[in-house]
Amino acid sequence: MSLPDLPPFHPDRPEPTVPAFDIATIPDEEIDHPSGNAELLPKALKSPKERRVILPPLILGVSTFGYGIYADDDNIKSSLPLRIVRLAMRCGINAFDTSPYYHPSEIVLGNILKALDYQRGSYHLITKVGKYGPNVKDHDFSPETIRKSVERSLRRMNTDYLDVVYLHDLEYILPPPSHSGNPLSSLSSILASPPRPTGEEHILLTAIETLRALQSKGKILKVGIAGYPLPVLLRIALLVYQTSGKGLDILQTYSHHTIQNDSLAEGYLDAFTIEAHVEQVVSAAPLSMGLLTSSGGPSWHPARAYSELYETSRKVVEICKSRGTSIEEVSLRYGYRPLTQKNENDSKKVPIVVGCINLEQLHSTLKNHKDVNPSYVSEEREQQAREHEEQDRPKREFESEIKQIFESNGTRNWSWECPSQAQRSG
Repeated sequence: MSLPDLPPFHPDRPEPTVPAFDIATIPDEEIDHPSGNAELLPKALKSPKERRVILPPLILGVSTFGYGIYADDDNIKSSLPLRIVRLAMRCGINAFDTSPYYHPSEIVLGNILKALDYQRGSYHLITKVGKYGPNVKDHDFSPETIRKSVERSLRRMNTDYLDVVYLHDLEYILPPPSHSGNPLSSLSSILASPPRPTGEEHILLTAIETLRALQSKGKILKVGIAGYPLPVLLRIALLVYQTSGKGLDILQTYSHHTIQNDSLAEGYLDAFTIEAHVEQVVSAAPLSMGLLTSSGGPSWHPARAYSELYETSRKVVEICKSRGTSIEEVSLRYGYRPLTQKNENDSKKVPIVVGCINLEQLHSTLKNHKDVNPSYVSEEREQQAREHEEQDRPKREFESEIKQIFESNGTRNWSWECPSQAQRSG
């Protein structure tokens, strides 16, 4: 493939130059520090010298360090990315989710961590392979490209191992039609589907084998998949287990544990855990990539093409305002409510990936998380739990009202088409 034909962020393209950070010139003010215990996450019992993956309850998504995604270019070129990562680490958010597609996020994150000079084992690096542009033709899950992509990510982030590597948006190489509508209606048929992979599914299974080979060499600690349509994620997770006898280490979905769409909690989480034997499920985008915000998200947001869903979200904005709150606060609180992955021998909390474009958003995120995940003094635990339940009841009741608004017009648990027809033809 010649250079002009390569996807924009393919590993065979020349590396861009992104300036390093000069830590001596970076502001370190009151806002750069946690505001009391309400913004501190519990610390993992792990030595910085250990190569073990113990994910925190919140993972910082750094797609916000990519041009043209959420933040403007001036934000990305400023000191803010470093200050956001530094504040996150100070508060206990020590895992960072990136991708080659979030250009130049991997490079920016690598520069930040080099400037801050933390011990490597004190943080987790999560990245992806396979997606090197926005359209179907920009996806490449071949073994050669995967190996090149992993090696490039290692160089970019100045490390000799990656904690997690996902196949990124694997649904983009599957034939049409794309899944849309309520994914719960497809759950039973996916579970009953025969373990005979199609040609495209075989490509993805080979890609997982390629990542597992790199894992055996110590370059990757956990191997998984990430994407949007829950039926696709479940089908591939099932095939991995059925064909290899070993479930995926980790799986990430997004926009499916939200106040608008909670299909993960309402069926798919158990299927991933019990049927597909996925070790760890991660949920991203509690604000549904910006849909559940006052602005309605970036101009590229797929929900903008579905007027009923988008307009309902705008109605919810006004209802929240009339009740003295915001759609962001209500949605974050709902998305941060504990979600537990259970199997016969174990149970674990589902970590949540969230992105922030400024320090204020990160402070708000931590406070909203603590609001629904309180810690108690052991000798006063029962009394404190009762008090919290009483204080929390009106908030839960309002969340139920908001869910009912989406339910009443058929957009509750509704997922958009992915990839879109434009992405298939682009």
